[in-house]
Amino acid sequence: MKMGMRRAAVGLFAVAAIAGSSPAFAWSQTHYGAKAWTEQSDTVMNIRDLEADGNSVKAEYYRNAHPADKLTLWNKGGAEGPADNDGNPGTVESGKHSTIFRAQACEVRNNLPDLCGGMESF
Repeated sequence: MKMGMRRAAVGLFAVAAIAGSSPAFAWSQTHYGAKAWTEQSDTVMNIRDLEADGNSVKAEYYRNAHPADKLTLWNKGGAEGPADNDGNPGTVESGKHSTIFRAQACEVRNNLPDLCGGMESF
């Protein structure tokens, strides 16, 4: 009986350790021709233009250091534009700063409302 209780306790401890660990996945959102994602523990924002359609893309996001200030990372270079530090073509990358906690990806349309994926908290 004692051996069974010990195994159960070890199993519960393992499940608790896994559940309590922080997720390894970064946030990402793709909407129309825009793909935005975070990396480096949600401290770096990326925005990639997926379509060579002439529309710019942007990521709108909030950081913990200034939670009331909406920041915008623009990518006006297009899908054929320069690559980020990881080699992703057509991608603009922010600097590494405080943790990002809300964001959305948008395709910018002249004289029309932008097409945004909806602000997500994470």
